[in-house]
Amino acid sequence: MIKALAACATVLALAACATPVEKTASGEIPPSRIYIKSMIQQEAGLAQVRFSRSDTLLDTEMLELAINDVVLAQISRGEHLAIWVKPGRYDFSVKPASSLNSSSAARQSRLTVEVKSGAGQQVRITNQIRGLEIKLDGQ
Repeated sequence: MIKALAACATVLALAACATPVEKTASGEIPPSRIYIKSMIQQEAGLAQVRFSRSDTLLDTEMLELAINDVVLAQISRGEHLAIWVKPGRYDFSVKPASSLNSSSAARQSRLTVEVKSGAGQQVRITNQIRGLEIKLDGQ
């Protein structure tokens, strides 16, 4: 029990030293961390895909959200993002944001989604002890 408490205290101390992350009051990802801004514009004929990331205390790691292997945005805990795409098949993935001293390729989760015209999709992202997970809501 004491070892578990010491481990939790260490994790919380390290999290407190992390660089502050820009947040919005609405929980949307700030524009500075959205790299393909055209995808957040609603247009006729496009379908919505909405991403939301869990908000857990120990989940402090910034993640890169990609579409077809192109980084779309960086998403922090508790944030969400809606994008608009043409109907079709898309590969979405999340992995820890790149840094010089990390090996994030091994820690990646992928999801293939068939987006249909007029039907929105809700995608949930979690980063827990068992690892990263990206899945459709309700799976």
